Amino acid sequence: MLINVKQQGDVAILKLQGNLDADSVAHFKKTAYELADGGKNCMVLDCSALDFVDSMGLGALISLLRRLRTGKGDLKIAALSNDVRSVFEITRLHRLFEITPDWESACGKF
Repeated sequence: MLINVKQQGDVAILKLQGNLDADSVAHFKKTAYELADGGKNCMVLDCSALDFVDSMGLGALISLLRRLRTGKGDLKIAALSNDVRSVFEITRLHRLFEITPDWESACGKF
C-alpha cells in the first residue's frame, strides 16, 4: 500500500493506494498515528485508489476514528469505489463514518 500525505489547512489528507489489509495495516497505522500524535486530529482518507479493504483494515479505521475523536478531531472517508463501499455498507460502517464523494468536499465538512 502506498500512502501519500498532504495538508489542506488544518486537515491531513491521506491518499490510500492499493489494499488496506492484514499485510498493510501496520504501515497505515504507523503513518496515521504519527500524524495524530503530531496534532493532526482532522483527517480525510482519499480512497479513490483503494482497491480492497478487509476486516483488519476496517479495524484500523475504527481505531483511528476513536483516537481522533478522543483528541476532539474526526475522520472523513472520501471517494470509495463501489466494491469498497459495499464492504462499508455490509458491515454498516457507512453509519459510523461520514463518507463523501471526494476529498475536497470531505475537507469542507470540518
